[in-house]
Amino acid sequence: MLDAPSLDTWTSGFLLAVAMGLFLFVVLIAGRIKKNYPIAFLVLVFSAILFQYVLFWTRYETVFPYLQLLPSMCYYLTGPLLYLYFLSLYQKDVRFNYALHFLPAFLLLIPNVVMVALYLQWTTIDIPLLFLVQQPWLAAGHMAVYVILIIVLMTKNRSTASEFTRLRHRWGALLVSGYSIFILAYASYFALVRFPFFNSEWDYMISLTMSASIYAIGYFIYRQPDVFNGEFHAKLFLPNPNKEDTLENTMMNELYLKVTNYMEQEKPYIDNELRLVHLADQLGFSAHLLSKVINKKSGKNFNKFVNEYRLREAERLLTDTTTQSIKSVYFDVGFNSKAAFYNAFRKKHNCTPSEFRTSS
Repeated sequence: MLDAPSLDTWTSGFLLAVAMGLFLFVVLIAGRIKKNYPIAFLVLVFSAILFQYVLFWTRYETVFPYLQLLPSMCYYLTGPLLYLYFLSLYQKDVRFNYALHFLPAFLLLIPNVVMVALYLQWTTIDIPLLFLVQQPWLAAGHMAVYVILIIVLMTKNRSTASEFTRLRHRWGALLVSGYSIFILAYASYFALVRFPFFNSEWDYMISLTMSASIYAIGYFIYRQPDVFNGEFHAKLFLPNPNKEDTLENTMMNELYLKVTNYMEQEKPYIDNELRLVHLADQLGFSAHLLSKVINKKSGKNFNKFVNEYRLREAERLLTDTTTQSIKSVYFDVGFNSKAAFYNAFRKKHNCTPSEFRTSS
C-alpha cells in the first residue's frame, strides 16, 4: 500500500518558492513594463515546473494526474522567453514570426490537453506525441541552442562605450550563466539517475536551481525595480564607494546626455501627445529610469523638462518668422493649448509671445 501524500522540509521549501514565483509574476506584469514580460512568464514557467515536481515527490500527483506532462512543455518555453527578453534588452526588433520559436512548446501542449480530456473522461484516445515528452535530451538540447543564440547576440552587441552598456552586458552575462547552470542541473539529473549511487537529494538539484532563480529575481526586484531593463544601481556590482564620481552618477550623466541629444536631434517634443512612457520607449529606457534621470540631472519634472524644449523652439520660430501666427507656433512646438503656452512663456520671459516677437 502506498504512503499517503505528504510534504517534507524540502518539498515545503519548494512549494514556498512556487508561491514566490506566482507573486513575482503578478508584480512584474502589474509593472506594465513590456520589456519585463518575458522574465515574468519565465518565472511563471519555472513555478509551474516546480509545482509539478512537488506533486511528484509528495505523491499528490495521484490527486492531480492531469498535470504530469506539464514540465515537458514548460522546458520548451524557457529558451524562447529568455531570448525574447535579450532581444528587448538590446533593443532589437521582434517580428511576428518570432511565434515560431514557441512551436515545440505548442506541440507539447497537445498531449497536455489530451491528458486533461482523458481525466475528465471526454475521450479515450491514446496520448499523442508521447515520444517528445519522453525525450529529456531533446529538451536539454533545445535549451542549449538558446544559450548559444543569446551568447551570439551578446557578443555581436557588446560595447564598452559607456558604463551603461558595460553594466547591461554584465547583467546579461549573469542571466545567461544562471540559465546555463539550470540546464546543466537538468542534464546531470538524467545522466546520474542511471547510476546506483543516485539519491533523492540529487533529485532536488533541478528544483534548487529553479528556486534559486526565483528568489534571485525577487531579490533584484527588491533592490532595484529597473534591473530587468539592464538598468541598475551601482550597489548590485559593488563599486568602490570612495570614488568621487560614483558609478551611478557616471551612468546618470551618460543617460542624461543620451536624452538631451535625442531631444535636440529628433525633437520628440513637437508631438503634443508625448508622454513619459512614449519617450522612454523611444530611448529604450523604463519610464521609472527616465523620470529619475530627468529629475536628478535637470532638476525638473518630465513636463517642465519637455516644455523647456518647446519654449526654445517657439523662441526660434517667433524670432525667425514674422508671418506665422502665434496659434500655429504653439501648436507646432507641441503645446496643446494657448493658455498653457502663454503661461509657460510668461513665466520664462515675463512677456507674451507677441511682445517677445516685437522686441526681437
